[in-house]
Amino acid sequence: MARKKKLKIAISYPPIVNKLGQKAMVSQNRNVQYFKTPTYLLPVVQAQAATWLKQMGYNVRWDDGNAQLKTYEKWFSDLVRWQPDVVVFESTTPVMKFYWKTINELNKKLPKTIFIMSGYHSMRKPEETLDHSKTDIVLKSNHIDFVLHRLIPYLESNKDWRRSCKIEGLTIRVRGSKYRDTGNFRQVEPLNKSPLIDRDLVNWKNYAYENGNFLQTPGTYATSVIRDCMFGKCTFCRYNGPEMTFSKMSVERSLDEYERLINEYGVKEIFDDSGVWYRGEDARKFAQGIIDRGLHKKGCYFGLNTRFEYLDKETIELMAKANFRFVLIGLESGSDETLKRLNKGYQKKYIERALKWMTEAGLHPHLTIMVGYYWETEKMLSETIDYVKYLMFSGLARTLQVTLCTPLDYTPYHQECINKGVLLTDDYDDFDMSKLIVKTPLPHERYYQAIREMYSIAFHPKFLWRQITYLKTFKKKDWQFLFTYGWRAVRRVRQHIFNLTEANRVDGKK
Repeated sequence: MARKKKLKIAISYPPIVNKLGQKAMVSQNRNVQYFKTPTYLLPVVQAQAATWLKQMGYNVRWDDGNAQLKTYEKWFSDLVRWQPDVVVFESTTPVMKFYWKTINELNKKLPKTIFIMSGYHSMRKPEETLDHSKTDIVLKSNHIDFVLHRLIPYLESNKDWRRSCKIEGLTIRVRGSKYRDTGNFRQVEPLNKSPLIDRDLVNWKNYAYENGNFLQTPGTYATSVIRDCMFGKCTFCRYNGPEMTFSKMSVERSLDEYERLINEYGVKEIFDDSGVWYRGEDARKFAQGIIDRGLHKKGCYFGLNTRFEYLDKETIELMAKANFRFVLIGLESGSDETLKRLNKGYQKKYIERALKWMTEAGLHPHLTIMVGYYWETEKMLSETIDYVKYLMFSGLARTLQVTLCTPLDYTPYHQECINKGVLLTDDYDDFDMSKLIVKTPLPHERYYQAIREMYSIAFHPKFLWRQITYLKTFKKKDWQFLFTYGWRAVRRVRQHIFNLTEANRVDGKK
């Protein structure tokens, strides 16, 4: 009896390059940006999906053309030559038109291939993607691994899957422009059942070096312990909506992965990009587990995303003993009015206490800030600039990242901009964070100027002197920060300033 041929499945990221030679960073990003010097980020959930399908016996191709440094033409021809049975893409607003065109081109070469679209844009507007492309199925779930684990065997064993499949959270093309919806996806999934990432399958070293979150390399992203965010109320964020909640992985399982990454792969920094990391007892249990296993003595740093007020002083001090270093926190604005309108859940008075606990413990807080909200007045913008300068010059934060607030993926902020008539464009190509696309109280140039001013903090004598004073602690990470990380930071600061305030001018747009 002939052995049944294994399905060939590609988890795919095509290279997307604009006319300025900048690459679109799609994977593991809250918002898409185009970078001249890219940072390749491991898409964690997709990597878990690939791992799971491989374990199930399928022939899986990890097809990240960006991280593999392929041209679009090379990526396209390689994929066509491989003749996959299924191709899975991830979508977001600024690259939707690109994906629609690409799928249509691939469909001509691969007419028997099933094209599956995932991602936050398509999950909120599934019929739009089916209308504009030859996509066969849209996954409306953020749990891509769990859905594919159920879906792929069904596709394999049921020829009438277009009409018969009842797996939750899908919009399926039945025939032509006739679609079928299978209802809401499962909001909470048992993350312990999804496998830890097969690092060899996903070529983890392609993502291990060019990443501003890593002070030491090789670094890597952990299999996220929280999917997506325990808070889930910020109006601008993808992790917001009636269908969104969070699922959690056990502390012990995550510790097992950290131990393997350090001992078997020689990883020197691990970052967990959960929307918000553990808090309370789970956070303390994790940090204590790192210490109990002796991982804090292996020369590896650990980092995470969190929110102000999610980690108390006791927890932060324990994390510092466990060799945590990088803590990414969304400040977003220095204006209490803006924080209230974004539904951040805290005001400025809570911020400094948390940052003080972190810096006193020796952690390196990294602030993310946005400008260009459609309501942002000069007073609000100046409050943000002044507050960020205060936090950086006083040493309460070590690094920062400033971006334009671009409405994306039909989040509440995006929908609010539509309802209020403040969007200046409905062309998805314009949503790439390279320019402001909303009406604002001030000329757009004022917000670009604010970005340049805040990024220029990195070169200010007060900030540089503050970094020098940290050397008296004689902690290795503080010396590394100044002498190893510093030159990389300078390069990235210049790049961010160009990408966010100059690129659109070079492109001939104002």
